[in-house]
Amino acid sequence: MKKTLIAGAALAALAGFAQAQSVTIFGIVDAGVEYQSKVATTTGDDSRVSMNNGGIAPSIWGFRGSEDLGGGLKAVFNLEGDFSSDTGGSRGLGNISNGLFGRQANVGLSGEFGTVLLGRQYSPAILAELGTDPRGYRESFSSLLPYALSQNPTGNDLGGSNNGAGIFNSNAISYTNSFGPVTVRAAYGLGEVAGEASDKSTVAVGVSYSGPVVVSLTYQQIKSTYAELDLDGDDVIDIVGDQAETKRYGVGLAVPFGDFTFKALYAKSEADTVDGTKVSDADYFGVGVNWNWNPQNTLIAAFYMGDDDKYDGKTKDFVLSNDYALSKRTTVYAQLVYSDIDDNANTALSIAADRAPIAGKKTTIFGMGIKHSF
Repeated sequence: MKKTLIAGAALAALAGFAQAQSVTIFGIVDAGVEYQSKVATTTGDDSRVSMNNGGIAPSIWGFRGSEDLGGGLKAVFNLEGDFSSDTGGSRGLGNISNGLFGRQANVGLSGEFGTVLLGRQYSPAILAELGTDPRGYRESFSSLLPYALSQNPTGNDLGGSNNGAGIFNSNAISYTNSFGPVTVRAAYGLGEVAGEASDKSTVAVGVSYSGPVVVSLTYQQIKSTYAELDLDGDDVIDIVGDQAETKRYGVGLAVPFGDFTFKALYAKSEADTVDGTKVSDADYFGVGVNWNWNPQNTLIAAFYMGDDDKYDGKTKDFVLSNDYALSKRTTVYAQLVYSDIDDNANTALSIAADRAPIAGKKTTIFGMGIKHSF
């Protein structure tokens, strides 16, 4: 009898410990088939049919969890990586995603004071703008590409930038808290450069208001040390203290009206090289409407335009899409994009920049796919 009581007490204690901590395995798999009327090739241009990853959402997997420490205090963690659903391989674009958990790898504390996280994490700026981008920063054909590419305009960050094109911040300390309908997020990414505290550092702030309307205000500054080759071309020498810098400002608005939600997002991004020469001075915006025309269908129509003062032309993109929810976890979708990029335009400001559109020519893209969450 005594042994039975002891065993029962031990099992009860273990059950209490298990209940105090929760861990969730999660993920998304998104794949689709896409037709593009014109693609830049070595022989000119041609059409293309391809299977693509991430038509509306990135294909990701990860773990998130929390432990109840008592008194309203929790320990929390996030581990998140991504992959290509079309090939099964790991996925990366520059420093946007690399390593097993290239999207998120952070741990922190959460309580009445807010949430503090340490490690690689989403930028507060992009989190604040999720509700105001016309397409909610979808993986394909949204402001996501201009957001990322305008913050790495030269593409030669040999010193290793402390960020993932502004989407993810490494070595970051962040704070998040909500004050009624207002949510404030701020993060500082440590540069970890000896003697130069600000080198390779990232500062990001996002403020959002969620009331009758949604409003977003954001700012992000990224500093990157660069490297140059010596005269013989054999060695790479870090230039500590000389750095490139990008600054991005954004403001967005979403207004619901019955089954419709009207959205607008404007951003300005400026980038300088090591010697202070301005290489990009870009303005881009998107306007659109989300229409929930029945409980299972959401239609989105959006127009995006980008204009860089350092270039002569503009980028103009129109996208029309529809999502059909088969369940809470499974969605089939179709989307049509018409991309018009002027000669001598900064193609990085196009929402179709990753599809190799051709400046001076009009491109049509049509795709269908399926997204499943678990």
